[in-house]
Amino acid sequence: MGSLRTGRRERCGLGAVKGFVERYLTFVTANPVKVLIGSMVLAALLMAGMSQLTFRSDNRVFFADDNPELQQLERFEQLYGRDDNLIYVVKAREGDLFTPERLNAINEITDAAWALPDVKRVDSVTNFQRVRAVGDDIEIDHLARSGDSLTAAQARQLKADSVLEPLLIDRLLSRDGTLGLVVVQFSFQADTASAQSEVAMAAGQKTLDRFALQYPDLELGLSGSVALDHAFVEASTYDSSVLLPIMLVILLLIIVVALRSVVGAVATFLVIMLSTLCALGLSAMLGIPLSSPSVIAPNIILTLATCDCIHICAGMMRHRRSGLGRPEAVKMALLECWWPVTLTTLTTSIGFLTLSFSAVPPFAHLGIIVAIGSLMAWFLSVSFFPALLCVLPWRGKDSSVPAERFSGAVARIVLANPRRLLAGISAVAVVLCSLAFTNVLDDRYVRYFDQSFSFREATDRMNEDLGGFYILEFSLDSREEGGIATPQYLQEVDAFAGWLRQQPGVTHVHGLPDIMKTVNRAMQGGDANAYALPGNRDLAAQYLALYEMSLPFGTDLRNQLTADKRYSRLSVSLNDISTRDMTDLQARAEAWAADNTTLVAASARATGTSLLFAHIGNRNIQEMLQGIAMGVLVVWVIFLVAFRSLALSLIGTFANFIPCLATLGIWALINGEVGMAVATVASVTFGVVVDATIHMLCGFVRMRRDRGASSAEAVRATFESVGPGLVTMTLSLAAGFLCLAFSGFQINAWMGTMAALTIFVALLFDLFFMPAILLLLKPRQQGRGAVAMEAQ
Repeated sequence: MGSLRTGRRERCGLGAVKGFVERYLTFVTANPVKVLIGSMVLAALLMAGMSQLTFRSDNRVFFADDNPELQQLERFEQLYGRDDNLIYVVKAREGDLFTPERLNAINEITDAAWALPDVKRVDSVTNFQRVRAVGDDIEIDHLARSGDSLTAAQARQLKADSVLEPLLIDRLLSRDGTLGLVVVQFSFQADTASAQSEVAMAAGQKTLDRFALQYPDLELGLSGSVALDHAFVEASTYDSSVLLPIMLVILLLIIVVALRSVVGAVATFLVIMLSTLCALGLSAMLGIPLSSPSVIAPNIILTLATCDCIHICAGMMRHRRSGLGRPEAVKMALLECWWPVTLTTLTTSIGFLTLSFSAVPPFAHLGIIVAIGSLMAWFLSVSFFPALLCVLPWRGKDSSVPAERFSGAVARIVLANPRRLLAGISAVAVVLCSLAFTNVLDDRYVRYFDQSFSFREATDRMNEDLGGFYILEFSLDSREEGGIATPQYLQEVDAFAGWLRQQPGVTHVHGLPDIMKTVNRAMQGGDANAYALPGNRDLAAQYLALYEMSLPFGTDLRNQLTADKRYSRLSVSLNDISTRDMTDLQARAEAWAADNTTLVAASARATGTSLLFAHIGNRNIQEMLQGIAMGVLVVWVIFLVAFRSLALSLIGTFANFIPCLATLGIWALINGEVGMAVATVASVTFGVVVDATIHMLCGFVRMRRDRGASSAEAVRATFESVGPGLVTMTLSLAAGFLCLAFSGFQINAWMGTMAALTIFVALLFDLFFMPAILLLLKPRQQGRGAVAMEAQ
């Protein structure tokens, strides 16, 4: 008796909700103009926030303030300053750089670099400070001073001399002399770094273009952190100004072709534009900035908004074709789609909000912006969209649309072979899911950009011939003021540097011992055997003071030593090694220092931007797995509450989780490497692919409820009513995300490719796997679900 009362209370409560929905839809269809005005006023208020929208282009947007590696790097920079640099990569097209004309070109580039805004230091092949013995004294001067006249023989001699300079070779000059660098250091403030970086990049590019025309025998390019930040801007501009319009046109064409409704396409266009602009405006009010990963939020929002409109539009076309007038057709379609569209909005928003678990702030921002956009799309789809279609002239086509014919053909296949389909798809899924775990984590941030970016070309050229874009930094503590001159300190740092030079992937190591050895050699008349550390502390301190006093303006050691002479910097340049190898080198270096040094062991902790990116991939995956697990649990609970059937909730969750895992298996066959974008894709696609499952399950249960149909009849009817919208929606989703595959920014390209692939795999599950299971379910289990939906 108590159970009966509970059931009645549930039916009464859900019946009240259904009654409210019917009254609301009656109001919308009876007062379309009022609804249009009201929704437009609300949209205008939200869009006003776009005036506060900001964009961050610096690479540190990828790291949260509490990121431990970022905090360590900031402590390092407090001692030695920020390394905001622009690197002119100069390569001889034929021969080497050691001709009078080419050395003069490097000098001209070096002089021009001093004129760039906010510059604080310029290091190049020609202004390298060479230490030479001159009688009983030493001379510190440029390798090739600007303005000096050189003969071809003198230039060749400079090449021979360069080989003897460990601080130059493999750092600013390749060993074969074909590639050299001009490294420009800037003085940027942390709060204005993005703006200063863009100004410096514009000036640097203008200088590069001038010299490229003047010296056609040299291959010139720009690398460095400033060029990297600008590449993020370039990628974002392309994605928003080129890919977004293309995606929009493709989505609208799919609607016109699949549903044959120009009016529906126009109404959908207005909904997706308003949804996107409202989401951006509200996000700006919340203080959320855009960045290269999050700038694709509008692309995703317009895709999701299209899906809601497609289902409603497909239903309206069907009811209009059956003879209903516009308002009646709109109301009936919304009554059918209300619960599926509402549930899909809820699950999609949850899927994207799981991105807030990401260790990478731009991905968290992306999730929040898209979740807001999804909610706005739902609101406009059940208010603005139906009201507009009550006003605009349109009618249903007399013949069936292509999507209807396709879904009918699929239904016949499923009804004829449910067991075979279930067995075959399950076997393939098991194989693909097992392959998912063979992917290798690698996140080289230079490869975030394809070869269309000049930054990528220049950096690849530098890494291939010289190395040095990826750098590990150490700040080694002598534990006392002036302690860097002690023999023990210098010997331990030198031994550490020697061990690092022997490690795979290391191209150069630069530290205080190298300077001291160079000065000592010069003080001993240039004897090669004297390339060794000074014998005592006083002598080392004198040599260091002499060296510092002899350095010209702009080449001092403030970026190498602290003012109290307690700490010195050890820089380790790497070639294009994987993030896995980089973190392995870090661990081995710190372990070696702990085992083989006493004075510097505690401070031998690597840092640098390269390490930040190396670690963020692992941390992002670990934290996103927690978010995904939470999202899967919440979606399962939503299914359980909505359908009040354990069987249906498990089917729905399983039919969406497995395609995500299977896609990673396919990716293992295609690529095999995943970075920090992979966990993001899992969250994005899990939220999106649930949509089709909900529409399929809701359609199936509705047919069981309304008609008391058998499983076969319910599946067939579901394909007839839901199939066209589901197929069209999936095509729109896949096409929308696939457009992102053409982004030059590889994080977005990988995300688009994997998302489109996941959506396609999920469609196969929704069209073949899930109906096959529903056909084989016991009637009692289906009935429980049907009763639950009947109450709604």
